[in-house]
Amino acid sequence: MPTRRGFIAAVAGLALAKPSLAQTQPLVVYDDELRNGWQSWSWAKVDLAVPVSGAKPIKVQGDPWSALALHHDAFSTAGYTKLTFTINGGAQGGQSLMIKAMVDGKPVDSSFVIQPKAKTWTQVEVPLKELIAEGKTIDGIAWQGQANAYSPYYITRIQFE
Repeated sequence: MPTRRGFIAAVAGLALAKPSLAQTQPLVVYDDELRNGWQSWSWAKVDLAVPVSGAKPIKVQGDPWSALALHHDAFSTAGYTKLTFTINGGAQGGQSLMIKAMVDGKPVDSSFVIQPKAKTWTQVEVPLKELIAEGKTIDGIAWQGQANAYSPYYITRIQFE
């Protein structure tokens, strides 16, 4: 039978226990509209909530090095392991998009690049460690085009999990 001191220590340990990663709720960034305090700070041509097949994704197109940039008050990514989103390359597809976390409004140097497929919706999972954002305090995310102008693509269901 545990002693009173052992019981108190066990109860105190429960009070100090951190929730498991599985208990962290997803942080929704965009799902038919910007949510949870997220704002567009983009430097590309961005149309929010464009009606497409019953959904309202973000439509993005731009000049070289332009980006869809979504900003939030600084928050810790502790408890999250990935950024997920659904993307469609539009009529042409093949846009070269570098995904970056933002700290103090500046992109963190990472080299995670995707090329969305034409006319196809694809679910993408980006490990935060690939963005050098795991367990960090960030204030945004960006999908940045590369050295060429790019045709429109569509993106929705953006969230941290």
